[in-house]
Amino acid sequence: MTSSARPRLVALALLLVLAVVPVLAGATEVGADPSPPVARKVLVISVPGVTWADLQDHDLPALRAVLADSALAGLAPRSTRPRSGPGDAYLTLSAGSRAATVAGVDGQVLGLEEEASGSVAGDIFRRRTGEAADGAAVALAWPGLERANARQPYGTELGALADALGDGGASIAAIGNADGLDTVGESYERQVGLAAADGRGVVGGGALDPELLVEDPSWPFGVRLDPKAVVGELDRAWATPGPGVVVVEASDLARALRYRPLVDDERYQRMWADALTATDDLVGRLLASVDLERDAVVVVAPYLQAGDRDLTAVALRPPGGAPGYLRSASTQRAGFLTLVDLAPTFLDQLGISRPESMEGRPGLVVRDPAPLERRIDHLVELNRSSRFREHLLTPTSLLAVVGGALVVAAAIAAHANAWSGRARRAIGVAARVVLAVLPASYLARLLPLEDLGEAGALATIAGLAVAVGAVASVAGRGRPRSRRPLIVVLALMALVLVIDVVTGSHLSLSAAFGYSATGNSRLYGISNYSYAQLAAATCLLAAWLALVVPGRRGVGAAMAAMGTTILVLGVPVWGSDVGGVLAFTPAAATFWFAVRGTRIRVRTLAVGAGATAVAIAVFGALDLARPVDDRGHLGRLLERIGDEGLDPLTSVVHRKLVANLEVSTGSVWVLAIPVGLLLWWFLRQHPDRPLARIVAGFPTLPAGLRALLVAAVLGSLLNDSGAIIGGLMALIASLALVERLVALEVPAAVRAGGDPPG
Repeated sequence: MTSSARPRLVALALLLVLAVVPVLAGATEVGADPSPPVARKVLVISVPGVTWADLQDHDLPALRAVLADSALAGLAPRSTRPRSGPGDAYLTLSAGSRAATVAGVDGQVLGLEEEASGSVAGDIFRRRTGEAADGAAVALAWPGLERANARQPYGTELGALADALGDGGASIAAIGNADGLDTVGESYERQVGLAAADGRGVVGGGALDPELLVEDPSWPFGVRLDPKAVVGELDRAWATPGPGVVVVEASDLARALRYRPLVDDERYQRMWADALTATDDLVGRLLASVDLERDAVVVVAPYLQAGDRDLTAVALRPPGGAPGYLRSASTQRAGFLTLVDLAPTFLDQLGISRPESMEGRPGLVVRDPAPLERRIDHLVELNRSSRFREHLLTPTSLLAVVGGALVVAAAIAAHANAWSGRARRAIGVAARVVLAVLPASYLARLLPLEDLGEAGALATIAGLAVAVGAVASVAGRGRPRSRRPLIVVLALMALVLVIDVVTGSHLSLSAAFGYSATGNSRLYGISNYSYAQLAAATCLLAAWLALVVPGRRGVGAAMAAMGTTILVLGVPVWGSDVGGVLAFTPAAATFWFAVRGTRIRVRTLAVGAGATAVAIAVFGALDLARPVDDRGHLGRLLERIGDEGLDPLTSVVHRKLVANLEVSTGSVWVLAIPVGLLLWWFLRQHPDRPLARIVAGFPTLPAGLRALLVAAVLGSLLNDSGAIIGGLMALIASLALVERLVALEVPAAVRAGGDPPG
């Protein structure tokens, strides 16, 4: 072994150790309870619309008493839609996977002998399904609900929770009634029954009938729950022998949510406060029937008022209590849970295995002895940060895209009209400042941006970008055509993301180009925006390393940068970005062949495909080596493929294609692509041949640009952010080329006003 090869091998070994050790250690958060005590029964109290801010703003002693010894989280109430309504929320609970609904009829869950349109519900159900029902109630719209979900790419099996409980010798019941109408007609709003329906659409136990209601003209729709009737039904369900789950809906909250459009805000707030007070009283009565040392209690708000985007409240009190936060493999973060995780959590509390069809994973307790008020405040702040990120994304994107387009236009004008050296240098600084907006958007999360407001946050990001651009310019002082200032900005862009990812992605959470619980389906690893930045920066840095490091070591250093990026993207406890690995590994192979001057043939394409397959296999194996409840989405996908064949893979591909098409036509980032193409056309067609002159001073740049193009195209195709990735990478490449363009010396003929040499 040569002395020059030894350091590279040592570095590679260290990277592998850093990647593998956290995986084999399980990578669970400190304090997580890997195996909770098995509960005798699980009481699920559904509190529609309740957020942690409601617990801050209202006096709810019964809820606070149970929450004090519970693990808490903000719930992303996402089904097939970013924000679910009652029907798809309860269907998602029933399936443990994202579910769709048929609005207007999904609440028709009636007792077998209850009449509707001149027939009893049992007869209607038999006509529609061909099956005789034997439970407490039936979902009359079940055939339509099944059709609606068959059209979705999630492989959802409605009723999986009830079926799994039945297979495990446990029961499930639903209690609640949110009926109410201020006009003539009938209202069936009993979607809570869907949570307890089995695969046939039959609710085995509980009560959903109008006997749970009493008339009260001051309440929404003139009715409210009768707490004595609800508790009586709970006692009957609780007396069922063996383990079981009972879902009780605080239906007064559901009615208040539906009444909101009919009254002014002041009246609604009064009604909402009254519904919360009544719910708290009901919770106190319900808990009197529960043995908190043997039974588990879940409090959850499965959906919000239409149009609201906050996280809702969810809490688990396992037998004996366990204060802290909830996390799951779906979120990989303490304090966050998703709707699909609830059904697996109920089963986990009873010690019953989760069906393979369930997309979600059980919520685990991460213990934290902090007082309840402090934990609630923390969750309120997490929600606030998430919501603020949603508001910050568009203006920050506009800042980068519009700023980049103006810089490109100025650079073209400057070169075509032989502007002065001072003006060209100013354009170069501007290009670096706009590039610096990207890492600055993450670094700004070190500050409480939401306290500054949108304008203050944008000013902070812009200020940091200007500071980075100024520091980078110092690196090229005295050398007007130096590549160093550009490299400083690109290196910062890559390092901020790499360091953040390997230390837990704390800056990415609620960063403008990171992710947020209220806006994204994943909360860990590399986001699609982050992939675009890291991939583009790495391709350009690799080109620079191949140029400045002497001899073959330059190519080795460049490929080490590429390999490090693949590791960061793919390691389950770091980037966990399957699409990123699929896109960037071929890009790294492209760079390898291009920088060595090898022509791309069928054999070289096969090598790239093989390297990609090996990378996915390695990262998949690492993920599968983790505990089941800690696996990321690659491990869970491979797990499902092993159990169910290729259907889960085709479902994922279908989902991503649909999402890809939706976002590719509606994002401002798509505008950066034609801007990049315009610049490329100018560099190639201008008589001065600026592209050839740029390459003459940076001969390895074409290899980096080819790799960047592959990473951009594949990244746009394979990720659900679509052309956003291509647009972001086009912006980075364009600004890098602008920085090199304005560094060129203007030919003497142009300075004199004549035609440039052809």
